[in-house]
Amino acid sequence: MVVQLKTLKIIGVLFFIPLFGLNTVKIKAYHVFENFGAETQELKYSTVMNYNKKGLMVDSTIYSHEIPLSKKYVYVTGDDEGLKLQRTYDKEIVLSYKFEYDNLKRKASTSLYGSNDSIYWREHYKYDDNNFQYKIIRFDPKKAINPEMIDDKKNGEMVWAEKYSYFEDGKGFEHKELYNNYCLTITSYYFDSLKTPIKTKEYFDPSVIFQTIYFHDEKGNLTHEATSGYLGASLGSKKYEYDKYNRKIKEVIYNEKGELEKTYSTVIDDESHVFYEYYSDSLVNFLAIKETRLDSKGRIFIEAILDGQDKLLEKNVFYYDKNERIIEIKKYDMIRKNISEDYKVPIQVHTYEYD
Repeated sequence: MVVQLKTLKIIGVLFFIPLFGLNTVKIKAYHVFENFGAETQELKYSTVMNYNKKGLMVDSTIYSHEIPLSKKYVYVTGDDEGLKLQRTYDKEIVLSYKFEYDNLKRKASTSLYGSNDSIYWREHYKYDDNNFQYKIIRFDPKKAINPEMIDDKKNGEMVWAEKYSYFEDGKGFEHKELYNNYCLTITSYYFDSLKTPIKTKEYFDPSVIFQTIYFHDEKGNLTHEATSGYLGASLGSKKYEYDKYNRKIKEVIYNEKGELEKTYSTVIDDESHVFYEYYSDSLVNFLAIKETRLDSKGRIFIEAILDGQDKLLEKNVFYYDKNERIIEIKKYDMIRKNISEDYKVPIQVHTYEYD
């Protein structure tokens, strides 16, 4: 669980980096170790993010720099029989994300591709009249079985659309949602005595991986969400609470049966510029604690990860350039450090490069 926390935090930080006017941002992840008293850094992974002129990220590619010998060498027969270097390169693609936006600069879709450019999944986002995102649907185009072309297209390719078909008896209607020319959901409604539509049946195409519906309050705060998966089966839900400043202070997670699974609570100390995040299970047993300290400019300075017994597990230190952009994150393994007080080498270093 702790690993998930630190990964999510790093990803979250990226979205607050001022990026207007930039074309590319590169993040390099180094593993650091000490060898005979000297610090050695080995590049493991890197991420390259490209932006358009509007400052919107159009793609993000993750590379691995750990190339196995089986991909570097090939066995050659004949006069030069033996292992020969096949090709020289320092990285290979692991995953690649591609993003599309609507005319209001809202993210419309995300597609994930593998190393051989084969698509894993695509997800679409829908917004209400207040520009609040109210739905995400993710599906595997290779498994979609309900193609349904419509006339209204964008640049020759339909992104998403809705179709309503009323029953012949006038007692209800059918609502279809189409994404990339595939009908992924079909919902049937019947009218009650007050002509209010009541949902009676819902169909999910087998290609649908999950669908999440979001609900907001009048201030625009996300109050809860519900996720359903294969053929509409529930995958669980979440509820959120906020303080008087509209800062999220609680997240409650329920499983597919509606049972409490985890609770994330945040305590904010405004005077000390510190906030604490507590993670507990359904029995209110603390699983982990994250303490985040901010500098005088309100930027994340130090993150500390502790277990349920307040034992320090990891410390992350953030560094910024003169433009207040992150340039480096050092991650320290505090368990290993406790072996020796002199051990001060971080386990990972993430560097940020801006073009």
